[in-house]
Amino acid sequence: MKNNMKMAIVSSYSESCGNAAFTRVLHDSIEYFHNNIEVEVIELDLTLLQSIVKDVRSKADHHIADICARLKAYDLVNIQMEAGLYGTIPGDITRRFKKLITANKNTSVTLHSPRLLGSSGQWNRSAIKKFFTFNIKGAFQDYLAGMYGDIHININKKMVLSAIMNNARLIVHTNRAKKQILDFFSYSNVDVHPLKMVPYSYTKNHKTFEKIIFEAKLLKEDVLIGMFGYISTYKGHLDALKALKQLPRNYKLLIFGRQHPQTLQSNGQVDHYLHMLQTTIMPDDSLKKQVRKDESLKNRVLFMGELNDRDFLDVVSSVDIAWLPYYENGQDGSGIASICLDLSARVLCSSSFAFDELFKLIEYKNVRRFDIGNTMEMALKTEMFTRSEKMQGPFSDELRYSTKSQADNYVKGTKA
Repeated sequence: MKNNMKMAIVSSYSESCGNAAFTRVLHDSIEYFHNNIEVEVIELDLTLLQSIVKDVRSKADHHIADICARLKAYDLVNIQMEAGLYGTIPGDITRRFKKLITANKNTSVTLHSPRLLGSSGQWNRSAIKKFFTFNIKGAFQDYLAGMYGDIHININKKMVLSAIMNNARLIVHTNRAKKQILDFFSYSNVDVHPLKMVPYSYTKNHKTFEKIIFEAKLLKEDVLIGMFGYISTYKGHLDALKALKQLPRNYKLLIFGRQHPQTLQSNGQVDHYLHMLQTTIMPDDSLKKQVRKDESLKNRVLFMGELNDRDFLDVVSSVDIAWLPYYENGQDGSGIASICLDLSARVLCSSSFAFDELFKLIEYKNVRRFDIGNTMEMALKTEMFTRSEKMQGPFSDELRYSTKSQADNYVKGTKA
């Protein structure tokens, strides 16, 4: 049957990032479940858009103008709203997004990190306390942290307001985000759908993980813990290392992922966070004497690097337990967390607000939780959890939220 509707998704696509991975799943699922709709991804050139060089910024503006011209030809448009996709300088981000949102009247916007409430008050209170105890450096750092957070909040507010002024349908991942938009802007054209990242066509292949176990010389009695995605501070890797020290030595941590491209150094220096992880695992010579042999993490932590999409899914579905010791970072949806919860038989996650909100929408049978930063609880619950039998999926009610319901949501209002 000939396609009779055309849809555009504006996003990153070929990049190694969560937005691109989600867009690939969204593109394929819409075309599969709605074969009367032809979907095209209009890819954002991040090399141009994220530059702060004046001449390159001008080219980036032309790139956005070209996209706007193309969007007029589509029956419906979705724009993935993540501030960093549209620039580095706040004025560039909001100006470019405003142009895109006005290009087609039948537009929806996906808000992955719809932070509208800042935490500068918390940082300012902390800065004042440190100032009065003569911790001047710490006070200044907290003050700057509050200012930086407010900049991001203000960008988000301007982007959301631009979408609202053009009556765009907003798609968020939690009821909390929907309520904030209603409270701030008295705007109710908002749909809620949690992230779904596992392709509709995926089938598990445990041989992928078996090959990794063989090549890494892991043993049959080893309990294999998985952590996934970019190596970033909010993911809680340092807490994971502290918890691992409290577990029996046959518990091994496999870190599947890579350093975030935006933290790559051009001066020949190792990223600070990655260096901290490595020195915690393999202390410098000056610290080795302070580490007891039974606390050593040597040969217990394996950096496995980045996998292709299918191998990644196979590994998540095969580890003995997946760890998600996330700290608060303002995101309402995590693609990595979604994949782990949908595929891994055992998931141990922190008590972050994002998980609180997700579990109000979906009841998962394969999850246990611990307080953020409580590595003693994390270690204990890991050992308790791995004593139980692995559950068989599906781990939630897929009749309510699935890749299909997600695709349906994005084409809402069109004729099937």
